[in-house]
Amino acid sequence: MRWILSLTIVVALGCGRKDQSESTPAPAPAPTGKPLRVISLTPSATEVMAALGATQMLVGVDEYSEYPPEVKQLPKVGSFLTPNLEVIIKLDPSLVIVDDIHTASAGALQQAGVATVECDMHSLPDVRSALVTVGTRIGKVREAEAIGAQIEQAMTDAVARRPAKRPRVLAIIDREAGGLGNLVAAGTGSYVDELLALVGGENVLAGAGVRYPKLSMEEVLRAQPEVILDLSYAARGDKGLEPWSAIDVPAAKSHRVVAMAEAFLIAPSPRVAAALEALAKAIAP
Repeated sequence: MRWILSLTIVVALGCGRKDQSESTPAPAPAPTGKPLRVISLTPSATEVMAALGATQMLVGVDEYSEYPPEVKQLPKVGSFLTPNLEVIIKLDPSLVIVDDIHTASAGALQQAGVATVECDMHSLPDVRSALVTVGTRIGKVREAEAIGAQIEQAMTDAVARRPAKRPRVLAIIDREAGGLGNLVAAGTGSYVDELLALVGGENVLAGAGVRYPKLSMEEVLRAQPEVILDLSYAARGDKGLEPWSAIDVPAAKSHRVVAMAEAFLIAPSPRVAAALEALAKAIAP
């Protein structure tokens, strides 16, 4: 199972976010003369460490972290939903980066004397906040500021290049293999929804009340998307998009159904410029 599938399950169960205005970044670990040993529990946190130029500090990652490639060789500390606390503690980390779903795990780690920092990773503001929070904890504040500026510039550039006519876009996050059942899409406030708005796509689910709504085929037909972006694992392979061919919507009729498997689209990532470029190309006429 992909990490994003775990995320959609969590969202469907109603996992809430903390108001970032209520949280105060914890101070950096006290200097000990030893190199920092950091563990990340999500692919997004792993990418934040990489963007800060701190991959060498990582001593363990969750089993879904694959970027940058060198992290594949690191010890795995469990999945997004079930971190292995015993393995984490044995790796003797200075700091563990957790998500908002890891409240119980973070508490157990703190009781064991392991420092944690929470970085909710659901949206673009979360990415920028995580860069600052993690950068502060590991002594990479300047790097975090520089990357934040690059992200802002990429967003500004994307807006400037938006097409005059906004295509209606449906972004599929998950579905059944070989068919169009169990559809889960990117709704209001999701990472892909934010990126689409920047590049000029009109999310057909902009009015959805949740980030990742489940869809019926009737809802897809009613939405009449002009572009379908299929980010699901089922879309990969030579015949991954075949189930869409017989659907009576403009996207299928004009062959504008696009499979997208880039990791920086599947989960929030500091690679915002690359994500915006890929999406802009995918929805272009």
